[in-house]
Amino acid sequence: MKTAASIFSALLASSFLFISRMQGPEGILLLDRFLPGIGGWIQILIIGIYAGTVAHLLLTHPDTSKIRLGIWNLFSIVFFTQFIAGIFISSTFLMSGILHIPVPALIMAGPIYRTTSWFMPILFLSTMLLAGPSWCSYLCYIGSWDGRVASVSGKTLPRSGKLITMRYTVFTMVIVLAILMRLFHVPVKIAAGAAVGFGILGIVIMVTVSRKRSLMIHCTSYCPIGLLSNLIGKISPFRIRIDNNCVYCMKCTETCLYDALNQEDMKAGRAGFTCTLCGDCISSCRRNSIHYHFPRLSPEKSRILFLVIISALHAAFLGIARI
Repeated sequence: MKTAASIFSALLASSFLFISRMQGPEGILLLDRFLPGIGGWIQILIIGIYAGTVAHLLLTHPDTSKIRLGIWNLFSIVFFTQFIAGIFISSTFLMSGILHIPVPALIMAGPIYRTTSWFMPILFLSTMLLAGPSWCSYLCYIGSWDGRVASVSGKTLPRSGKLITMRYTVFTMVIVLAILMRLFHVPVKIAAGAAVGFGILGIVIMVTVSRKRSLMIHCTSYCPIGLLSNLIGKISPFRIRIDNNCVYCMKCTETCLYDALNQEDMKAGRAGFTCTLCGDCISSCRRNSIHYHFPRLSPEKSRILFLVIISALHAAFLGIARI
């Protein structure tokens, strides 16, 4: 079954890119720009093979947390390598040829300010339908930085009430400021400067607070897209469930960088609000008490279905990972 699942993930990722190539803007696949006609097909083949490989690793490796962080870091490296190449080498490496600021908050704030360019919000919402809030653990080009920094130190420290409050405050402020900038016709350069400042502050939070607490504070308490992902992601039927045989060893709590597994959550039999379906807790559980849940499917089939979908999405996003 796992081999068949890996093949299906490869076909699914290839299909995503094929549809993007047929229905999206011309040159959406980078190799088409360098090898017109054949380049896109080569890229679809490479991405398909990559998707199948990722699915196989996630389905068979005993510690999927290492695989997930590895492919997530690769995604970020590819994204920013093309971004830097677009700045210093050629605009061919940029999606539209026009430079944009790679701050996740702009997925929401950008269209509000411009009242145009809804491609990324639509893409973001589509992933919510298919794989819930896993955008924040597999597909975000900056989130992997927070994950890497938070995983460096030791035992996790619970978030404080102030950080939880900050999450909703930042979310509201970003929306309000984007609306006000639009209403008062704030120049693009000033708006861009505010976005850059927001991104730099996020990096500071990563290397200070996230590192100190061994929790992804940037993603769970600062980034407005993280909150949006948790809220809208509930439309997906995928969940993390905890069985009655849990002995509360708290190993999963130490593993969860999203602060989604405290004792109250475990007693309730499900992960907390900040869960992104990363699955790291499943690998850490010694009693197999934690599993993916999808209505009317067994835990194993739910796990296979989720990993097939997220592997295909991750690979397809890698294929078009450009600003």
